[in-house]
Amino acid sequence: MKDQQNNMKLILLSNLAATLIMVGVIWFVQVVHYPLYSRINPDAFPNYEVAHVNLVTLVVGPAMFIEAGTALLLLVSPPDNVPLWVLILGLVLVGVVWAVTVFVNVPQHNQLSFQFDAGVHRALVLSNWIRTIAWSARGILMLWVLSRVMV
Repeated sequence: MKDQQNNMKLILLSNLAATLIMVGVIWFVQVVHYPLYSRINPDAFPNYEVAHVNLVTLVVGPAMFIEAGTALLLLVSPPDNVPLWVLILGLVLVGVVWAVTVFVNVPQHNQLSFQFDAGVHRALVLSNWIRTIAWSARGILMLWVLSRVMV
């Protein structure tokens, strides 16, 4: 029983760490990085965009996979004092982030990899607010979960 609780705590802490990493990354990207896209020389932009995608994937890829995997594991081995609907909501927020990433933001980045387009750039900044809000809500939710486990 104690080993199961220790495993759950490790899963929870891994989930929280990955989530909070992504909260920080997404706010930086939303407030600083994406708005500065419009200041890059249009001739240099495609190379910049390709480099951005390749480098950012190295940072966010592992965190996103750890977050998604541990969110699923928390449903399998839920912490005491945490309602199941909270863990389901957390997983739904992960799903929102992944859906917007795969079906909205990746195609926008693909378009921008050919040339800077102000309309696509605006759409990227706007649609990224969905991920920013979802990850922020998830960060708050998972901090609340941790507070329930610590009592």
